[in-house]
Amino acid sequence: NGSGGFDEEVESKIALQKTKQRELIEQLKTQLEDLERYAYETDGQDVPQSVLLERQNMIINHLKEKLNFEVDDIGKLPLDDLRWQVDHAINEIVSPLKMKEHLVHQLQTQVADLERFIHYLQGEVSTETLACTCACPVHTTGTVKPAQKPTKRQIPLMDRSEDNHTKTINTVRKVITLLHLYLMSQLGCSSQRNRDKKSNKTTWRDLRTRLDIAIEHVLEIAAENEENSSSPNDNDDDDLDLYGSDTESPKQHANAKLTSAVRKHLAICIRDLMMHGLTADIRANSVVPFIGCFPQRRSMTVEQMHPWELIVKYYEFKNGHRYLSSPAQKLSQSFNLELVSARNVSPKQSLLTTVGNIIATHTPYKRSYNSHFKAFICAALNAQKLVPWLRLILQCQYLLENHYMSWSYVIKTGFQDAFHALDRLTNVHFDLPVDLAVRQFQNIKDAF
Repeated sequence: NGSGGFDEEVESKIALQKTKQRELIEQLKTQLEDLERYAYETDGQDVPQSVLLERQNMIINHLKEKLNFEVDDIGKLPLDDLRWQVDHAINEIVSPLKMKEHLVHQLQTQVADLERFIHYLQGEVSTETLACTCACPVHTTGTVKPAQKPTKRQIPLMDRSEDNHTKTINTVRKVITLLHLYLMSQLGCSSQRNRDKKSNKTTWRDLRTRLDIAIEHVLEIAAENEENSSSPNDNDDDDLDLYGSDTESPKQHANAKLTSAVRKHLAICIRDLMMHGLTADIRANSVVPFIGCFPQRRSMTVEQMHPWELIVKYYEFKNGHRYLSSPAQKLSQSFNLELVSARNVSPKQSLLTTVGNIIATHTPYKRSYNSHFKAFICAALNAQKLVPWLRLILQCQYLLENHYMSWSYVIKTGFQDAFHALDRLTNVHFDLPVDLAVRQFQNIKDAF
C-alpha cells in the first residue's frame, strides 16, 4: 500500500509539472506574439508568424470554397494524394473553360464558312442572265441577241424593279435554306440529341465505376495466387486447359484465372472508357461537309473508333514502323539481343516495340481489334508500364484534337482519375500470356 501511494503521488506530481509546462509554453507563445507584433508596428519588421498563418488560412479556405475542394484528414493523406486531388479540382474548373474556347473557335470557323458560302450565293445570283434564250421568231427578230445582256434603256423601270425583287427573294431563299442546313447539322433531332447528351454525361461515370470493380477483382485474384504460390494445387488443371498448351509452365497454369480476369474484365473496362467520345475523324464536323451530304441524314452520324485503332494511330504518328525497321532493331529481334539495358529503354521505345510485335503476331491471323487490345493490356501489365503507356497515348495532342469529342471522358478529365486507379496494379508482378489469341494458330504452323 505504501508503494502504491508513492506511485500515485509521483504521477500526480508529473501531471502537475506537465500542466505547468503547458501553461508556461502558452505564456511564452503569447509573449513572443506580442513581441513580434510590437516589433512589426514600431520598426516595420517582418509580419508576425501568427498574422501570416491567419492570412494563409484565409487564402486557403477561400480557394477551397472557389474550387469546391473538400478533403477530410488533410494531415494524414500523403503528398501525392493531396497533389492529385488539387489537380483534379483545378481541372474541374479549367476543362469546361477549355471546352468553351474550343467550341467558340469551332463556331467562328463555321460562321466564316457560312459567310463565304453566302457571298458565293450572292455572286451566283448577281451573275445570272435574265435574257431570253428561246428561238421563237418574236425574240430572234428583236434587237437583242439571246446571248447579249439587255441595257437599262431596253428594260423598263417596272421590269428592273421586278428583277431586283426576284434576285432578292432568290438570295433570301438560298440563305434560309443554308441556315436550315446549318441548324440541322448542329442540332439534329432535338429529342434524340438531348437523350444523347444526357447519356454522355452519365455513361462515363458508370464505366469508371466498372473499372474500379475490375481492378479490385484483379487485385484479389493476384493476392490469392501469391498466397497459393507456395502450395500449388494440381486439381485445377482441367479448368486451365483453355488457356494453355502442353508446353506451358505450372506458373502459367496458375495464372489462368488471373488471365481471364484481365482479358474479360479489366481490358474490356479500359476499352469502353477509352471508346467514350472516340471518333474516326472529328474534323468531319465542319459545316461544309454537312452541306454536301445533307440528303443522307443517317450518314451524318459520327463513326466510332476502336481503342486499338487509336494505338495504331499513335504507332504510325510516332514512326514506329521506321523505328522497328532499323538494322539494329532487326538484329536485336533476330538474335533476341538487348541493345541497351532495360533501365535505359524509355517508355516510348518499349511501347512502340510492343505494339509492333503485337501487329506482327496478331494481324497475319486476322485477329479482331479486341484480341489486339487484350494482348496490349497483358503486355503492359507484364512490363509494369500500363499507366505510362496509356498516358503517352492519351496525352498525344494530335490524337486528342482529331479523334476525341469535346464531351468525351478523356477530354473532360484527362483520364487522370483512371490513371490513379490503374496505378495500383503497377507493383503487382504479372506473367500473362500475350499470344493467347494466336497460340493455337502458331502451334498448328509449328506442327506443319
